[in-house]
Amino acid sequence: MSKRRPSGDNCSVRKKPSGDTVIEFSDYFHNSEFVTQISQAFKQKTNYSHKESGAELDMNPFPHCVLSDLIKGHNFLDGLKDELLDLVYFEKNNDLYKFSQSDDLKTAKTPYISALRKFLYGECLEWLKGVTGIELNDTVDMTCARYDSTDILLCHDDELEGRRIAYILYLVPSWRKQDGGALELFNTYDNGQPDAVVKSIVPAWNNFVFFEVTPVSFHQVAEVLTEDKTRLSISGWFHGESVPRPARYIDPAPHLLSPGDVEEKLVYDWINPKYLEAKVQVQIREKFKAESQIELKDFLKEDKYEALCEALRGGDLEWRMRGPANIRHYEVCADLPPPVQQCLQLLQSEAVFLTLSNVTGLSLHALAPESDSDEGDSSDEMEASEKLKRNKTEKVKNPRCRSEVCRWRHGSYTVVYDDRNDTSEFALDAKLFINTQNYDAACGGYTSYIAKGEDEELLTVYPAENSLALVYRDKETLHFVKHVNSKVLDMRPHSQFHDICVVYYE
Repeated sequence: MSKRRPSGDNCSVRKKPSGDTVIEFSDYFHNSEFVTQISQAFKQKTNYSHKESGAELDMNPFPHCVLSDLIKGHNFLDGLKDELLDLVYFEKNNDLYKFSQSDDLKTAKTPYISALRKFLYGECLEWLKGVTGIELNDTVDMTCARYDSTDILLCHDDELEGRRIAYILYLVPSWRKQDGGALELFNTYDNGQPDAVVKSIVPAWNNFVFFEVTPVSFHQVAEVLTEDKTRLSISGWFHGESVPRPARYIDPAPHLLSPGDVEEKLVYDWINPKYLEAKVQVQIREKFKAESQIELKDFLKEDKYEALCEALRGGDLEWRMRGPANIRHYEVCADLPPPVQQCLQLLQSEAVFLTLSNVTGLSLHALAPESDSDEGDSSDEMEASEKLKRNKTEKVKNPRCRSEVCRWRHGSYTVVYDDRNDTSEFALDAKLFINTQNYDAACGGYTSYIAKGEDEELLTVYPAENSLALVYRDKETLHFVKHVNSKVLDMRPHSQFHDICVVYYE
């Protein structure tokens, strides 16, 4: 923690007779020529830079501005930083972010925070109204955020409850690009969804950044990579009347497959024989019915699993990034090597649909067990042929699945997303984890399940070698894969892992 320096002749903190702490700003902030020029640039939607101060307005990819060295001198800033470091911080950790944040600073009583708040709520508010031409009301949010190693805020647009201008005041030590923590701005596709990072703003002491909040103001705070620095900032929003928002983007409907045929030999060549035993399946089904989830360890035979691992580690495979970044960011395999093709064919087959029916009790196959006493083998009281005939006449069955082969590396993630194309009331998620040697939950990459509208986790599924994780969910249960942070680089020897994800529908 830095020490407050005593006031001197050149101190930029002045004391009023009342004892209030006030701020002195850099000369350009109120310079009439500067204010006129930057106001005109905002109005005309053109870029502008002020050579003397380094202040910059950029319209690409959306209107944003950097005011360099906004506050004169170090005394006020050092005092402000000391007060901020003395605050109580609360860890914020969900699908979208991981960092620590203070309470709302609107009630803080300490002198330096109070002085900055008075500026933001008054002089700064009026300045922004004049410069941007945006109608703002008197509502201003103000909190302090600290980002330490592996902390991050993923891609989002900030649109919420009348937010019109977002701002950040940085109070960081000497900071380099390789330290991470940059404010990264995205351009957008024609459909209004984020495409790629096109600009990175590296934090700098006493820089004040603000940008207009719009339906395309997609941005993120990159992961902090340094272990010996804290990214400290005050941030919030100036409010006004909400702007019209376009219709919500909806993912293209997923391609669903009906179960296919495979040779019986393929089933016995690949799957651990214990999971094909009727008695074991009944035991698993009892546990699954009680908990709606289970982990089938050593699901594949060892030789097939090793072949799968080796194939997915191949350096000549084509991996394609899945987006958009405000929903997901991971890679899928576009050219499946033979062992992966075989495994995926197996997981999409009638044989596995039936096996999963037997171990879960779900209706994924016409021969699915009807009750706890129905063990799904040929010795049941009702012959298989009779069961099949009855199911086809009395029930409408259309079991299907969708699948993808995924690679999870540093920077991969998904966020909670209510997929309106997923119209099924229930689904069975199946994830077969591959190449997870030396996996540590501290690096992220685990799957969390939550109830819609809630933050508390219902279930967490961690990657495990040759494990098939099964989770049954309804439409009110959402899930995400936690951001894979830089600690995955310590996961030797490969610094990545894979899974084959199949979603089954009854």
